[in-house]
Amino acid sequence: MISRRVFLGLGAIAGPAMWATQVEPEWHEVTVTRIRRPGFPRLRILHLADLHCSDGLPAPALLRALEMGLERRPDLICLTGDYVTTTKGFDETGLRRIFRRATESAPVYAVMGNHDGGRWLSRFGGSSSSYGMRQILAGEGVNVLHNESALLPQGVELVGMGDVFADEFRRFTGTSAAPRIVLCHNPDGKDSLAGHRWDLMLSGHTHGGQVRVWPVPTVWAPVQDKRYLAGLYEWGGRQLFITRGAGSPKHVRFGCRPEVSILELGA
Repeated sequence: MISRRVFLGLGAIAGPAMWATQVEPEWHEVTVTRIRRPGFPRLRILHLADLHCSDGLPAPALLRALEMGLERRPDLICLTGDYVTTTKGFDETGLRRIFRRATESAPVYAVMGNHDGGRWLSRFGGSSSSYGMRQILAGEGVNVLHNESALLPQGVELVGMGDVFADEFRRFTGTSAAPRIVLCHNPDGKDSLAGHRWDLMLSGHTHGGQVRVWPVPTVWAPVQDKRYLAGLYEWGGRQLFITRGAGSPKHVRFGCRPEVSILELGA
């Protein structure tokens, strides 16, 4: 017979475990961040990253998260990588449906993450290049910026960088005098771009730490600079925004809800 103490102990373990695997991963939070910077036009951006469709949330749950963001009527949608966890065996049909729904609603621009292909993923049996994922995105009408830039009608230049871990991070291509937003999956990329002019960087990759148990230090944060994990920061006279990500790798979240980020830009 199980003693009361053992029973309570098992409950104390099972409760948080069930929360972390069955509740919080699909409990998306829509956040609104106002970014005021000289020269920025009024622009509402839906920023999503880290869908991790392979082992995180199923495509229908991710589509619901996208719909939550679309309810805010964004002028622009920015996707900053890690659409899958592995480039083999994922729900391609479901992922295409997400991308297609986004492009039906607003212009969409995207960059790649380390899980979308490249040198890092090839060590674990994935694609040695992100080319395949880029083709999927482009096939659904997404504008892929792979070490490329684009000048938007609103007078903002987007610069999209290849991923750092994937060894696809190449030259900076910004050329205009317009306010400049960099899309870079890994926020550590900021250090390599310190010598270039840009105003705001949008990143993901950290999952916000994914499992946050105060006061234990965050251990699930695959970045060198752990000062920047989630939210809006000032860095070197510029601004850096890191979303916690819409997906939940390994279908786990604790104290760090998945995020649908709305950015309200203006001067």
